[in-house]
Amino acid sequence: LKNAKRTWGMAVIDLKKRYSSSALGWFWAIVKPALFVLVYWFGIQVGIRGGASTDDGTPFILWLLAGILPWFFVADTLVICGTSIRSNRHLVTKSVFPAATIPTFVEMSFFVTHLLLLAIATVIFAVCGYISIYFVQILYGMICLFVMMWVISTLFSALVAVSRDFEYLLKSATQVLFWISPILWNIDRVKEYPLIYYIVRLNPISYVISVYRNALLGGWCFGDISGTVCFWVEMVVLAFVACFIFKRLEREFADIL
Repeated sequence: LKNAKRTWGMAVIDLKKRYSSSALGWFWAIVKPALFVLVYWFGIQVGIRGGASTDDGTPFILWLLAGILPWFFVADTLVICGTSIRSNRHLVTKSVFPAATIPTFVEMSFFVTHLLLLAIATVIFAVCGYISIYFVQILYGMICLFVMMWVISTLFSALVAVSRDFEYLLKSATQVLFWISPILWNIDRVKEYPLIYYIVRLNPISYVISVYRNALLGGWCFGDISGTVCFWVEMVVLAFVACFIFKRLEREFADIL
């Protein structure tokens, strides 16, 4: 909070830098996710499912889009924010800059892109007749998403700064998280395997995906009291762990980097 203005300024600079070397600029922020969605839709719905919709009749491509939208933000920030301190080592070694704000301003720059994708998705869902009173939950979903990735980024940025092994772990974990999160499949289908079901439920990404799906497709996420309590308990505990580790390692950044 003390460095809020500076953090937002750095986020704007980071955002401009990301697309400055490209002739099409912001266009690529839309093309990459669009291609990703279309490829998975074609492979799963057309190829494997034979054009079937979901169990409740929702077109699969809309169900997929609602769940994969927060994942794009998670995938982008998990590695980039996790390696942000190492990537911006000049801010730590050559200037007096609050290191704790580095993963935050990088995440904020990606969040602007997420808002752009969300705006486009909202238009698509509205045209298809799915936007209703439930859409008010999207603000809560964005808060959950931002807080979750801020906590994770703070933790892993400190660990990656002192050890490259954690960077390789992050890159490997991204693909694993994609497949164990209910993005391409419905979590209700693993209820017959209680252990797997509760492990997936403990995954905070699963909760955020469910909030986004409820907001865009219709349904109240607040009916899932156990999931909500579990998510915020995980965030509070992880935030304390992240802040503790970051403060312990911060004094070593300049020497190691």
